[in-house]
Amino acid sequence: MLADALNRTMLLMRTDLVAETDDGEILAALTATRIVLEAREDALETHSGQSAFITAALLMARSGHEIWLDAPERAMIGFQPPLAGGDLVKSLIEVGLDLLPGRAFHHGRPAERADVTFVFGSGDPAEDRADNRIAMNAGGWAGSIDAQPTSWRGASWPMGGMAAGALAAAEAFKLAMRRLRGRALAPDYFDLLYAPCAAVEVRLAAADTLESADLPNFDLISGGAIANAVLFVLHRLPAIKGTGRVLDDDRSALSNLNRNALLVRSALGERKVDDLARFGGDLSVHPEPVRFVEGMPLADTVLIGVDDIPSRWAAQRAGSPWLGVGATESFNVLVSSHEPDQACVGCLHPMDDGLGDAIPTAAFVSFWSGLLLVSRWLRELTAASPAHVDQQLFLNALRPESWAYGATPVGANAACPVGCRASTAARLLAA
Repeated sequence: MLADALNRTMLLMRTDLVAETDDGEILAALTATRIVLEAREDALETHSGQSAFITAALLMARSGHEIWLDAPERAMIGFQPPLAGGDLVKSLIEVGLDLLPGRAFHHGRPAERADVTFVFGSGDPAEDRADNRIAMNAGGWAGSIDAQPTSWRGASWPMGGMAAGALAAAEAFKLAMRRLRGRALAPDYFDLLYAPCAAVEVRLAAADTLESADLPNFDLISGGAIANAVLFVLHRLPAIKGTGRVLDDDRSALSNLNRNALLVRSALGERKVDDLARFGGDLSVHPEPVRFVEGMPLADTVLIGVDDIPSRWAAQRAGSPWLGVGATESFNVLVSSHEPDQACVGCLHPMDDGLGDAIPTAAFVSFWSGLLLVSRWLRELTAASPAHVDQQLFLNALRPESWAYGATPVGANAACPVGCRASTAARLLAA
């Protein structure tokens, strides 16, 4: 069952391994990777620090790693689904029993040496000289891997904390991949792609981006991994309220556990939209158990996480004033937004790539897409925010050092299948 649950993650790993690599070797690389998540008092006393710790733990768990929670017990701050609430470590351990089959979180430190320890907050200088410790930190809108542990910078706003959790999960995954170095398809490329990150910061938005709002009514197309990530993020934002629909006709399957951030094993077989609507809080999600098709009316704000490119075109043709799209391919994340006079989603994605059902992906990749999509939406809602010139954001989830170069415009495409205003003007100019 565990191999079935991790099937999509293992498919993604295979893209850089020789074909002869056995499934058992790949699974062993994931499960034998021993991680300690060490959270210090200064991090745990904030919603930001707790969100970082929880995000890292859940994303790593969905890749099958052996995870030890080295943290004192503290009351949970804020809303942290799919955790039930109450004591933080206890709640994590409980939900860990309901994730991948046969896997669980452990409290404390292992008797054997861990492969790596991620330190959230201030560290012990004597311990922090060890070369297998990675310092994580975050501000309100930025997550980072630091050269050494320092006091936790974040407070109540958790966006940067969740970015730090995603950065940590990618480092854990790369460590698992390095166990398979002898099976590398292209060793030099493998070494570059899966090398550890040095100090790096990913800033999601400017410091003055709004942190409280009544969101406009929204539609979320798809109940899959990116939609899960969007709602995982939104549920954690204090002073953010709203109502939206989620549209999907599918049911959760075992193979979804590796990446759907709110899914637990006991919910397998349920409609995805019903599962996503069960959490409550200040975000009210209404389930629509239907597959979105051309002609369905949509809200003025639409968030798209569906892999099917023609469905993205159909949503664009519905004419909503703001469309946000989250997409992934391999380890790459692409997020874009589209307003009526801008190049549309058809300009950016003009070809139907006909992806099959078994799309290779991993939890931290899908999570980045949802996190960046929410960041883009909140930037859009910030007072006097102009239409974004940097319409698209690109991130390789394994190499966040490239983040500073990932924001670019979207050009009008004369071959756009949607026939948007920008592409029509481009065709007229080309005529």
